[in-house]
Amino acid sequence: MSGPGAVVVHPAWAPRRAGRAIGLGVWLWAVAYPAQAAFESSAQSPRDLALAGALTAVGGDPVALFSNPASLGSLRSPAVGTHYLRLFRTSVGEVNEERMSFVGGLPLFRDSMNGAAAFSHVYTEPQGGAAEKASNFSYGSRGLYELENGVVDSGASLKWLKRGGAAGKAALDLGVGGRFRDHLRVGLAVLNLNRPMFGEGSEKSRAPITLKLGVAEQLRGFLFAMDLTKSEPSGARGSVLRLATGLERWWPTPRWGSIAGRVGLSLGNRDKSFSWGAAWKMMGGEFDYAMGAPMTGATRFSHAIALSYRFGQSDPEMEYEKVLAEEMRTRRDLTKALESAELRQWKLAEELKALRAQTEELRSRLADKAASESETREKMKILQERQRQAAEELKRVQAESQKLAEKSQSSLFQQDWAAYNKFKLEGAADSVLEDQVRRLLRKYKDEGVDLSEPNQELMRLLKAR
Repeated sequence: MSGPGAVVVHPAWAPRRAGRAIGLGVWLWAVAYPAQAAFESSAQSPRDLALAGALTAVGGDPVALFSNPASLGSLRSPAVGTHYLRLFRTSVGEVNEERMSFVGGLPLFRDSMNGAAAFSHVYTEPQGGAAEKASNFSYGSRGLYELENGVVDSGASLKWLKRGGAAGKAALDLGVGGRFRDHLRVGLAVLNLNRPMFGEGSEKSRAPITLKLGVAEQLRGFLFAMDLTKSEPSGARGSVLRLATGLERWWPTPRWGSIAGRVGLSLGNRDKSFSWGAAWKMMGGEFDYAMGAPMTGATRFSHAIALSYRFGQSDPEMEYEKVLAEEMRTRRDLTKALESAELRQWKLAEELKALRAQTEELRSRLADKAASESETREKMKILQERQRQAAEELKRVQAESQKLAEKSQSSLFQQDWAAYNKFKLEGAADSVLEDQVRRLLRKYKDEGVDLSEPNQELMRLLKAR
């Protein structure tokens, strides 16, 4: 994750500078000479491990800054997290190390600095090797360049790296990212651009320059991400070329927050592994766990756990689904009440039908003088009174049923409209809002509900296209 941005890219020349830096990084990569590697790219959190490291194009997660600092711009609320990883396999092959980290991100909403800043500190202790410490100061823009169907952002991370007893060295990461149609993202990043060297003689080690290209698509709780990573040779191990894919799915619950399942697959020239994980978040807090299994070499499973917290923001789509679940229970109760009223109405109608039949029979008997006139008229009077009472009761029940039906439609509409407004305030995309408004208009058409507000909202969304 990350913290206050140490490198701020001015909107007028950020992409040009980022492009030159990326070109310089590729040139340096081409002329690199082998050296023992340090600070090689590997998982930094349970989500990172579970998705096989495919985070270059994933936004909204402070940990993604380790893959692409431009992803920070999508952070909408302050977030902090602490992580512990026990790794036996990374993109460089077999390892044996423990990693602990702290990450904090802070969104910035200012004209001169609209984006997010982050700070992180990572401590890695490999067995039989020198410990590595890395402190990160990062910044990512938000909506730096507006396109017809999306935006382009840039970001940078200034790192202070220290390995063993050697003097600390500065390193630079640069990245760019694009968001299109609210659900498709792409990212490109160059890590360790200046390739800092540590130690002397045979003990030399280098932070390898790494190029990452990623794409991600997110829709209705699903996230699919894919990354391609290429890093320069590192000593006798050679260079890294790796393709990683990850899939994530969130399920909201009415009362107990949301749970997630994740799977990932990494296929590289130095590593092939499968990973999976789960997460649970509620009221801003989140617990994550992941496990990685090698597909080659020794069978030793990597593990990762994390605790994090986001201040003052919930997931609008998941909250909307929770509201819909609550509404479904209300609708079931209203449906039962309507069915009960319809049953009473049917019974009264049957009773009226029977009373009418008896009345007609008595009239027939009176006409045929099958009974005494006084007795028959008395019975008819009683039947007519019962018929009158039954008719009045039927009218009352019908009126109650009508009111209940109107109330249920009006009440359901008000609940749906309130849920939509909450969804809107949480920052949902206009395309999603337009779909919801159209759904409401179709649903409550010809139901006797005042639809002036949804019609006005639809006109506003159409004009904002």
